[in-house]
Amino acid sequence: MVETQEQLKTALSHHQSGELDQAEQIYLSVLKSDAQHWEAMYYLGTLQLQRGELDQSITNFLKVTQLQPELPDVHNNLGVAYHAAGKWQESGQSFEQALRINPHYERAYFNLGSLLESRSLFTEAAKCYRKSYDLNKENLETYQKLADVLKLAGDWAEAGAIYRELLGIHPDDFNLAMKLAYVLVLQRQYHDAIQLYESMLKTHPEHYQILVSLSYVYESMGNIQAAIQSAERSIQVAPVQPEGYNNLGNALKLKHDIAGACENFKKAISLRPDFAMAEFNLATTYMLDGDLAAGWRGYERRADIGPAPRVVYAGPSWQGEPLAGKSIFLWCEQGFGDTFLFVRFAIELKRQGAAQVLLLCQTELAALLQSIPEIDQILIEGNEIPEYDYQSALLSIPRYLETSQETIPVDVPFFVPPAERRQYWHDVLSEYEGKKIGLNWSGNLNFPKDEFRSIPLETFLPLGKVPGIQLVSLQQVNGLDQIAPLQTSWNLLQPGAEYEAETGNFTEVAALIQNLDLVITSDTAVAHLAGCLGVPVWILVSQLPEWRWLLDRTDSPWYPTARLFRQADLGEWEPAILEVKAALEA
Repeated sequence: MVETQEQLKTALSHHQSGELDQAEQIYLSVLKSDAQHWEAMYYLGTLQLQRGELDQSITNFLKVTQLQPELPDVHNNLGVAYHAAGKWQESGQSFEQALRINPHYERAYFNLGSLLESRSLFTEAAKCYRKSYDLNKENLETYQKLADVLKLAGDWAEAGAIYRELLGIHPDDFNLAMKLAYVLVLQRQYHDAIQLYESMLKTHPEHYQILVSLSYVYESMGNIQAAIQSAERSIQVAPVQPEGYNNLGNALKLKHDIAGACENFKKAISLRPDFAMAEFNLATTYMLDGDLAAGWRGYERRADIGPAPRVVYAGPSWQGEPLAGKSIFLWCEQGFGDTFLFVRFAIELKRQGAAQVLLLCQTELAALLQSIPEIDQILIEGNEIPEYDYQSALLSIPRYLETSQETIPVDVPFFVPPAERRQYWHDVLSEYEGKKIGLNWSGNLNFPKDEFRSIPLETFLPLGKVPGIQLVSLQQVNGLDQIAPLQTSWNLLQPGAEYEAETGNFTEVAALIQNLDLVITSDTAVAHLAGCLGVPVWILVSQLPEWRWLLDRTDSPWYPTARLFRQADLGEWEPAILEVKAALEA
């Protein structure tokens, strides 16, 4: 026994010194003499784990769990081996067993957090990292991992607070500063992010990633010239890196320099042929310029640039095959406005001969879209999906229809709200004199660059001076707090409890809109809803427009009843509102 312990001591010395071959020989020698020696078996499994010999490692750890079932370390290491082997369920069970044996096992919580993080279960991972850190406040690696997964989980404020705290301890840690700057950008705290990036440039004046990040922040703020300058500096520093060209393309696109933008996106793609973001940006620039057909292929990269993994459904993907006698399952993605804009293509497939069209849409839109006769079944998340012959994302359909501006289906209305709801709002509005004009000013606050498309309600006040009209609020959920401070300044009608403004109800919005003479709205889902209903809609479009509104035009190939009022200078809505006022008075 004494001799065996001396052998193990020698083996461990070799093991800890990185002399794995020597250590392995001793472990095997001990096991040859005593096949049930759990310590030698455990250390051998650990060595095999270090080498990446996962099957052998797992086999030895499992044997040890039979010999020493209450040893938490072996369950923890077995979990690590299972994780490395891609056996997620077994890995989690092993870590949980280690924690049942020792509820204060710091490393097991860390490893379980790492497993959950790798499975994109960020909220659950954060709980594990937090528990691990609580057990050992000296382990700042764990504290930083907690911040990292909080960032991924969308808790940017707490992530930023932790990064700030860690920077206070390690003020020269470049990576920590970059992480803090990134979460500041995510929170749209652009000025603070710029200040941090600029301070980092003082010690890293030609750091490519800082310059690229600065360009992105300036572009997000709409500071086009600063975005261009930062992107050009990044290209000077690293001319063979693609991100600088992509950012320069974005900045030139905001400047409406379509040729310059496309040239830089193409350069980025030439440097990195599978650069999804640059391909998507090039595509939407073509589309913004009116060449939809040139953009649809690159528009497919939208699924590769978002935070969520690409949605995949079983079965053949529809790529333009004849649909006579066939069924097709479509699913919605992105925002409500995208569903309204693209639902016409589900209708078109039915008209082109599809035997059955199934549409999986957002729960909030299901009741309204039920009225579309060409869609055989509306589904929401959690419903059982019937069998089908083909499947596709709704937003991919126009690619295979080879849709151009001239062939966009525009026979509105695409759907109608229930007759009883239309009648209800007809009765409500009949008590008011004048033309009934709906106002919508704010969209989803989490939408990228929402600050450029949503318009402060007070900016619309001049419309209240137009005689012979009754303004009606169409706003739901966001922007409602702006109503009360202005309620004595004009005649803006609030529809009342039936409208469900606080919680949102698109069916009520649609029913109310169909009783209006006109809708005036910022670029939100309400613009698309009004257009789908065939109601006259005047849309206030930012100087940085979404691709679907094209450039310069005052009409829209998507909605025959739409009229566009364009912002001339970023952040300046007053001239556009005065143009709307003049049109109302004409």
